[in-house]
Amino acid sequence: MLEKRHAEISGAGFGGLVAAIGLADRGWTVRVHERRNSLNAEGYGIAIQDNMVCIFNALGILNPILAGGIEIDYRDSVNANGKLILRLKSGLGRYRISRRHIISLLAQRAENVGVEILTGSNVTEANPKGEIFLANGKVHQADLIIAADGINSRIRDCLDLTYSQVFQKEGGTRMVIPSLPKDMPANPSDGIAMVEAWADNRRILYCPNSKSEIYAIFTCMADDSAGRTTPINVSSWKKSFPTLEPLIERFAKNAQWNESRWAQFKTIRLKRWSEGKIAILGDAAHAMPPYLGQGAGHAMMNGLGLSVALNETKDLKSALNIWENRERPLTEHTQKWTRLYGTTIYLPKLLKPLAINAERKIPWLASQYSRAARHIPTGCKKFNNIKLLS
Repeated sequence: MLEKRHAEISGAGFGGLVAAIGLADRGWTVRVHERRNSLNAEGYGIAIQDNMVCIFNALGILNPILAGGIEIDYRDSVNANGKLILRLKSGLGRYRISRRHIISLLAQRAENVGVEILTGSNVTEANPKGEIFLANGKVHQADLIIAADGINSRIRDCLDLTYSQVFQKEGGTRMVIPSLPKDMPANPSDGIAMVEAWADNRRILYCPNSKSEIYAIFTCMADDSAGRTTPINVSSWKKSFPTLEPLIERFAKNAQWNESRWAQFKTIRLKRWSEGKIAILGDAAHAMPPYLGQGAGHAMMNGLGLSVALNETKDLKSALNIWENRERPLTEHTQKWTRLYGTTIYLPKLLKPLAINAERKIPWLASQYSRAARHIPTGCKKFNNIKLLS
């Protein structure tokens, strides 16, 4: 009987957990290290687009995932005074779900298939020979190490794999607050909207995160000191978005400010996605601005794709090359187009509506934005007729 191959994973986020499940389903033993003392991640909202639905369906957890979220019917783009610029049906991103809910179900699925998840386990470095080093002095040996340890990855940095790390001109503050009955339409047939409001060099996106929460991200330039302040500067944001005054005040009063901080958006590209027995995954390998809602999507697609590639050949180097060659082009396509979408925030007042409406008037442009959402991930089958459970 062949001895099972073993993987050590740093990071229990979307990519790390999906990779862990994919490997365990294919006969590997897996240990996941999470530096935090709990998997109760921030409750920030995640847009569940069709590619992610395919992944959850392939993992057998689609129904419980969707049961914890809410269906979004429209994406509304409005100006600073609340005037509607563009309304699109939410065909490819029609669910909004708490990150905490998804991580909990992924962790449960991983443990059910034998994955060991260690919280409070801080990985300090790893080497291409397959050794992973912990802050407590322990060293573990693995056939594969996956660095899914985030945008400030220690493992990536100790391997000198970074090709480029570009700070965007802007960043954002993510928040979640309890919802009120008035946040839902009085008539269900009116539908639920995700609203993206644009002002001069500022943007507010907000929508229900579940039946009990509202999520928002307040975006501004890095040199906008009033916009970057947390807790948020209510008077400054009200001047930019006067019709959103009640909502801004609610977020200022009710957000969890021990969790919510302004963070500058960053785009990361690597020289290569692997080195020896180490694979780099998620934000550690391909961080991107959040505008197209695909950061988590690519982390999960690439995590599952990695497990599939490792099942296609026993030669690790060949498998890692297959994986990167298959997954990297789409990932970098999304990095490019999410940056381009985000440039709307820099545009003068008169040009913003033209840029926003271009998505409706130029089908080719819309198809570039939605390419990842329409993609069938490696290891998945197309899944249709999805309906959120009540």
